[in-house]
This record gives sequence, structure tokens and C-alpha cells, in this order.
Amino acid sequence: MSYDITMQKHIRCKEGDVAPYVLIPGDPGRAKRIAETFDTMEKIAENREYVVYTGEKDGVRLTVCSTGIGGPSTAIAMEELAKLGCHTFIRVGSAGGRREDLKIGSSVIINAAVRAEGTSKVYLPEIYPAIANFDVTLALREAAKELKEEVFMGTSLTRDAYYMQDTELNEKLSNTDVAVSEMECATAFIVGSKRGFKVGAIVGTDSNILQKNQLTLEEKDKLYNEVEKKIIKIAVRALVNLAKKKNML
Repeated sequence: MSYDITMQKHIRCKEGDVAPYVLIPGDPGRAKRIAETFDTMEKIAENREYVVYTGEKDGVRLTVCSTGIGGPSTAIAMEELAKLGCHTFIRVGSAGGRREDLKIGSSVIINAAVRAEGTSKVYLPEIYPAIANFDVTLALREAAKELKEEVFMGTSLTRDAYYMQDTELNEKLSNTDVAVSEMECATAFIVGSKRGFKVGAIVGTDSNILQKNQLTLEEKDKLYNEVEKKIIKIAVRALVNLAKKKNML
């Protein structure tokens, strides 16, 4: 692959600014919190929803780039990062639980996604599955085991309209492997498949529409803030391990 070394329009990065291994949270604030777990880090750029940090963790150079909410902005970030040589991505996000037994504040590794959004359909036809890269998914599971953190695994329902529920689709997906819903995984997995990137995802649950007793926003935020720390640790460890393993081959 030949890289475009010039300044990228949206993420405002150029050759040398970013590492091949990238964490892609949606929230710019989460991007900062991820970067603050590195041994060293530098803020590279900030433009629109995109905030980019590059640093080092355990001798491995890593980048964090926020993507904003939804598929379009996620695809733009991944495309521009790839032009600068990035090839392995882990989405670190939030999601709503879709199983009644999945408590708010749970860590979930996403192995595949239902393509109920629009961006991925521009890349590949709907018949093509949105599947996480096996190596990245395995690295996430191994990292969780190393850190002695409990994780669940399942499929995500990726959708565009946050405040609209498709009751018919929800009914069809009940009693399946769909564990959560969010707004980026299907796009990220399909862009990865189309462009030849390795992409995985881990999320923390911040809500659950199926639970009978709904918590307050303050209570949900408290639980999510705790799980966010866990999924950040797992994702960073997974990327470091992937990079070190590649360097040993």
C-alpha cells in the first residue's frame, strides 16, 4: 500500500504524526483519557470531532483518534489514518445493553455487528457480514484475561437514529447473540474489510432498555465511568501485545 503523506483534511495529521496501531473512541474526552494512560503522549491535532494524540506505552508507539458519533465520521477518520500508514484499530466505546441480564457497567467485546446503519452499505452490499478481525478480538480477550477483568462477548446492533427504536427489528433480534447496540462498529468492521485493516472493538454498557427498573442518568454515568477505565486498560494492553507480537515474527 502506498501512503498519502500529506496533511489530511479532517484529522489534520501528516506523515509521522500517527502510529500504525490506533484506538478510536467516539468521544474526544475519552480520547484524552486513553492517552493519559500512556507512558508519554502528545496532542497532535484537534479539528471538528477529531482529536488526535500519539504517545508510547510499554515501548510501543500508539495513537488515539476520536471519531465523533456515527458511521460517516468514523469512516472518514479511518480512511485518513490509513493514508498515513495506520493498519490496526480498536474501537473503545459506549453501548446500550440488549440483554436483560447484561448489567450497566459491563465490558463487552464485539465480534460482529448487525448493519442497521447507512455508511457501511456504501462500501459493501448488505449481504456482506460485518465481522471483527479475529486477531484483534483474540488479543482483546487475552488482554482481559491478563488483567483479570470480566468481559462478555457478542454481536452489536449498529444503528443511526439514537432516539428512534425499530420495534420490529428489536423483536427479530431478541434471543440472538446481539448483546448491545451502538453507532459505529458495523461501519468500522466493513471499512476494515474493504480496505484491508484489522479492526476490533470493546465497549462498556451505559444503559439497558430491557431492564424493568431504570436507573437515573447520574447512576448510569457513575457505572459507565468505572467500566470505561476497564475497557481502556484492556484495549491498550491488546494493542501493545499485538504490536510486540508482530515485531517478534
